[in-house]
Amino acid sequence: MKQRNRKIYFGFIAVLMLSEMITSNVYSLIGPLEDTAELMGVSVSVESIRLVILIILDVIPGVGAVLVLWAYRSADAVYVGRLGVILTTGGMLAYGIYQFWSATFQLGNMQNFVRLVGVVYASLGIIAWLVGRDLRQGLSRSDRQA
Repeated sequence: MKQRNRKIYFGFIAVLMLSEMITSNVYSLIGPLEDTAELMGVSVSVESIRLVILIILDVIPGVGAVLVLWAYRSADAVYVGRLGVILTTGGMLAYGIYQFWSATFQLGNMQNFVRLVGVVYASLGIIAWLVGRDLRQGLSRSDRQA
């Protein structure tokens, strides 16, 4: 039962981050960038750099969560699972911190909403670290025996 809940959580993270990357950030970067920049209250060049950073920060935890799901399906992939937990946690924390920083020092509009997004994503990263505990502990046990 617990493993199923962990799979659901990391599946949620994978879908959230990878779909946000495609439907929000890549679309905004390819589409009418002037509208997005105006909405955020920054110049087009600042918004394009911000979107590229967000795309990279979306990929890291998204791929990490997929690695965790793979580790839960394969008993031989504990090392991959640990790497996935680290990527998911670090990526979500980096995404949250970047969004909070961006809202505080860069954006002219929508600051409170983007700060909230940053706090939520950083919190999801901390939860990912806690939820992935079994993979992290499994690796440390096998390291002691080797």
